[in-house]
Amino acid sequence: MRLVDLLVESLTACLREARRTAPMAAGIVWGVASVFLLVAVARGFETSQRAQLEALGDSFVLLRVNRATQTRGDVRANAFVRLDQEDIAAIRAGAPAVEAVSPRAATWFVRAYHGEDIGRASVLGVEPQYADIVRVPLRAGRFIDAGDMANETNVCVIGPGVHNDLFGGGDCIGAELRLVFLEGEAEEPVQRRLTVVGVLADDEAAGDDFYVSHRGVVFMPFTSWQRTSAEDFQFFVMRPRADEGKELALAQVREVLGRRHGFDPSSPNSLVAYFDAFERAARIDAVFGGLQLFLVGVGVLIMSLGAIGVANVVLMSVTARSFEFGLRRALGASRRHVFGQVFVEAAVVCVVSGTLGFVCGAGAIAALGLVDLPEGFAPPRAELAAAWLPGLLLLAVSLAAASWPALRAARLSPALALRGGGAR
Repeated sequence: MRLVDLLVESLTACLREARRTAPMAAGIVWGVASVFLLVAVARGFETSQRAQLEALGDSFVLLRVNRATQTRGDVRANAFVRLDQEDIAAIRAGAPAVEAVSPRAATWFVRAYHGEDIGRASVLGVEPQYADIVRVPLRAGRFIDAGDMANETNVCVIGPGVHNDLFGGGDCIGAELRLVFLEGEAEEPVQRRLTVVGVLADDEAAGDDFYVSHRGVVFMPFTSWQRTSAEDFQFFVMRPRADEGKELALAQVREVLGRRHGFDPSSPNSLVAYFDAFERAARIDAVFGGLQLFLVGVGVLIMSLGAIGVANVVLMSVTARSFEFGLRRALGASRRHVFGQVFVEAAVVCVVSGTLGFVCGAGAIAALGLVDLPEGFAPPRAELAAAWLPGLLLLAVSLAAASWPALRAARLSPALALRGGGAR
């Protein structure tokens, strides 16, 4: 018999046996759509988390020195260490595992003005190396350079939040803004007028960590910040050399600062990481590695249930149609023909159901893309690998499960089948 005739007979039989094959088809549709949707949602979430990390940089640590001394009874035992520019120079000279380091001198909640517009900003004094350590993508203009540091120029680079608050998101390069600081215990207001030379792009995800977010910041040269602030700074950023590693770099930094400020450098608590991009990347890898294993387990379970359902439905169909197969055999049909018909019927149902499952899954993914998802989630990503690989595996498992009932149908004795008997 030609393959075309076999396909026509199989399709006809599928339509005739629709009541029996419908539960099997529905199970396959649900399984394929579920796996497709789960993988797409997980991929979208992973993409958003990695994009959030990459928006800030994935190879730096934001640090603060925790204790000036560990001597029992010392009033400085729990005090944060105030750093100065000589500490940064000492780290550069005495910590060879550190590739780059920059102060991140912060003055929080400074009032900022431009004309009649007013806002709040965190003013950060940094060195040009800061842009080599932490990602600061520019929308327009430039970042702070060595000339600004040497000349203590009154220039600034503003974050997208400040840009929107003071300039409405419009052109601001060359414009002037006014900052009002509170200086010292007397809280005397100090004003500084800065010229905007750069604006950062708004690449951060919503809800980024307060200590590393650049949305509401005003960057100014560290030397200019020193003239503004009466105190030394507390925070600095560091990127270790790739071949040395983070832990060695931190140990060397603790050793350098411990000698300068009189605390025990062997204590890991003496250096507090307010943001650790390496640790966050490791957590992301661990979470999504575990999620991937979970999805693999769910996929295996769904395929196993699908295979059991296929085998059960095809076996029931073979049992109910034993007279039909016996008659075909009696009229000259070969065992190969009977086996092929049952096998092709199962294949047709699996292929059609799997395709419909992909369509349903793609529809659900498209619908979720139109919904406002929780903060930190990106729209699901329908990837080709997430579609064809589970589908092929489910098809292979289902056809393998259908082989035994098909073989049972092929082995039916015509005489026994016509009398209502079973396989010999």
